Amino acid sequence: MIARPRSAAAAFTAEFVLSCVALFLIPLFAIPALAASGESEPDLTIYTYDTFAAKGGLGPEVLPLFEKKCACRVRAVAAGDAGQLLTRIQLDAERRDIRAQLVLGIDQQIWSRAKPWLEPWGKWVPRGYAAIPEKLRVENGFLPIDYGVMTLMADMKQFREMQVEPPRSLRDLINPAFKRNILLQDPRTSAPGLGFLLFAKAVLGKDSVEFWKSLRKQWLTLTPGWDGAYALFLKGEAPLVWSYTTSQAYHEEHGDSGDIKGRRYRALLFREGQPYQIEGAAIVRNSIRSERQRVIARSFLEFLISREVQTRVPLKNWMLPVLSSVTIPESFKRLPEVKKLVQTPVDPVEIKEVLSEWGRVISTGQWSTGGTR
Repeated sequence: MIARPRSAAAAFTAEFVLSCVALFLIPLFAIPALAASGESEPDLTIYTYDTFAAKGGLGPEVLPLFEKKCACRVRAVAAGDAGQLLTRIQLDAERRDIRAQLVLGIDQQIWSRAKPWLEPWGKWVPRGYAAIPEKLRVENGFLPIDYGVMTLMADMKQFREMQVEPPRSLRDLINPAFKRNILLQDPRTSAPGLGFLLFAKAVLGKDSVEFWKSLRKQWLTLTPGWDGAYALFLKGEAPLVWSYTTSQAYHEEHGDSGDIKGRRYRALLFREGQPYQIEGAAIVRNSIRSERQRVIARSFLEFLISREVQTRVPLKNWMLPVLSSVTIPESFKRLPEVKKLVQTPVDPVEIKEVLSEWGRVISTGQWSTGGTR
């Protein structure tokens, strides 16, 4: 674990104490009845994705730290991948049964579609937000917590056995040699899956029509989320999986080290460039039941971008921290150098159109060529 400078720790602790003191200055009538009666209702509920809440993930590492600092109870509810988080908060709103105050794990594409159910900050700005690089800031209300470059991970052991070179471009994926050798995530439910779909659209334009017609014969399966696809990859079910460059660092930290040419798991880079994902957290609209709860929710957002959490991001969430002042592990420094980042669509109308047309080509093999695009 990367050590946190004492001065930064002291500064954060002092600021956090002020926030927590504010909790107890709030009139008692603002505290929910369940909390006052001593029942086990948490002070803060967070919808998040599976890997954050899983054993060994970032959640179990940092949530107890926050609870201790704030003398409050936090419950993290795993709701699948980021795309499934969107569905969860939408359904809660439609049922008028909003159960979480925060959602953690949405990215820039999901954010654009989820804004009707999320709350902007208004004039409030999280403490520490100014230290986040401008390129990672999405919009008022979206708090970046980490980011990563998406790519294909390759099982080089399988490629050596197949006597085939790994793909170097998107179009290489339709090579017959890769038939049923690719693991992808469903873009309707998965943020990485949506990232791949929008990446193909951004790079190939109208040629993405023919690309998807061919690629639908190439993948082994579409999984609902990243976890399922990567689990199959680790079982050797296919030599390629859509993931992040930081997955290579994960394997290095777990024994797949030495010369890069001799490693089993390697992050591949496309000639066209790479898409990227900014993960964030936000307050769920109409979810805050008291001023005390709002203070806790805001304090947790600030906690997420503190050095105390950000230093843990690389080796617990396997993503890059949003604070550039955080020293990353050596395994992250040895990741392949990304020379070009590809900006993917974030407009919700465009995303909906791309998803709709993708659905038609996958289900029928036909792609609509009408409309404005």
